[in-house]
Amino acid sequence: MKVRSIRLTALIALAAGLAWSGAAQAYWSLDTTPTATINDSAATAQNPYTVKMSGFYVGNATTNNKLTGKWTSGALTQWAGNGQGMYSGSDNGSPYHALDNNQNTEGVLLSFSASTVLTSIGLGFTATTGTAEYGCVSGGAVIGTVTGSGSCAKGTKTSDVTVDISVFRWTGTTAPTLAGTVAGTMDGWELVGNYGDMIKDTSNPYNLVNSEGKTSSWWLITAYNSGFTQSSGTENRGSLTNSDDYFKLFAAAGTKCTSTINSNGVCGGTTTKVPEPATLALASVALIGVAGLRRRQSKTAA
Repeated sequence: MKVRSIRLTALIALAAGLAWSGAAQAYWSLDTTPTATINDSAATAQNPYTVKMSGFYVGNATTNNKLTGKWTSGALTQWAGNGQGMYSGSDNGSPYHALDNNQNTEGVLLSFSASTVLTSIGLGFTATTGTAEYGCVSGGAVIGTVTGSGSCAKGTKTSDVTVDISVFRWTGTTAPTLAGTVAGTMDGWELVGNYGDMIKDTSNPYNLVNSEGKTSSWWLITAYNSGFTQSSGTENRGSLTNSDDYFKLFAAAGTKCTSTINSNGVCGGTTTKVPEPATLALASVALIGVAGLRRRQSKTAA
C-alpha cells in the first residue's frame, strides 16, 4: 500500500508539472520604449525570444466600401502604464493620442523572432467617442455587453469601455514591407479577426484572439475598419463600428510554433514554449520522485 501511495503521489506531481509546462506561455510587455527589442517573460541569453514593434496608419477614404489608401509608417508613443499610442494626421488631445480609427486607422506591427501563435492582446486604455458600450465580465472573460446606463447581469461585473480591433497575420516566409501596401486589399496579409468586445486588460491572459491557432512571425494589430477585405475564415466577434475606437496596446501573449503549419496557417500538433524555471523545477521534482520509486522497487525485488 505504501509503494502504491508513493507511486500515485509521484505520478500526480509529474502530471501537474508536465501540464503546467505545456500551458506555459510567452508574453511581452509592450509598455516600453517603442524602438526597444522586447524579451518575452522567460527569455534567456541561451533562449532569446523577442519582439519588435513599429507603427503604421492609413487614411479612412474608401471606394466601394474598401480602403483606397496605403499604409504609412507612423511614430508610436509610449504612455507609461497604458502602452503604445500614436499621433497621425491632425490627431491631438485626448483620446486622440491612442491608436484609433478616427481620420486615420492606426496600428502596431509586431515582428517576432520565431513563428508565434498569437493568443491574447492586452490593452492599457480604452475609450470611445460614440455610444459607450461596456463589457460584462465573468471569470476574466467578456460574456456580454451593455450600453449607456445599462446593468450587467447578476454575478458579472462591468468593465471599462469596449473597443473594436482588427488582427492580421503575414502569410509569407520573409519579412513584409507594410509601408505602401493598399489597406483595402492587403496583399500577403490575412485578416484573422475583427474583435468587438475588447476591454482594458493588463493581466495575462489578456483579451483572447485567434481561436483557430494560426501562426506567423509578423502580426498587425489595428483599430477596426470595415474597409478591410475579409479573408476566408475571418473571425467576427461582437458589434463592430467605425471611427469611435481608441486604445493603447499594453501587451501580447502567445506560443512559439515548433511543429508543421497546415495550409490554413494553423500550427499543427502542439505549440510549445521553453518552460519557465519554476515549471522546470516542478517537473524535475516529479521525475526525481519517479526515479527514486523505481530504485526502491528494484531493491525490494532483489
